[in-house]
Amino acid sequence: MAHEIRLPALGQTSDEMEIVSWHKSVGDSVEVGEPLLLVETDKAQVDVESAEAGTLLEILVAPGQVCTTGDLIAYIG
Repeated sequence: MAHEIRLPALGQTSDEMEIVSWHKSVGDSVEVGEPLLLVETDKAQVDVESAEAGTLLEILVAPGQVCTTGDLIAYIG
């Protein structure tokens, strides 16, 4: 079963964040709490940790793209 990975709020003042880089590639295994990607907010760069364990099945947002809190960014299964 695939789990949707959505961009978390991160407690920042802005809901928009740019994807800087992915720490994992499609096909890599992922553990809960492991850094999955790096985002840039209006104030800092922040690692986003995985809330799911499994295999990274698909990345929907490439580095350089801007997303909003709650956007679907990947699938882990």
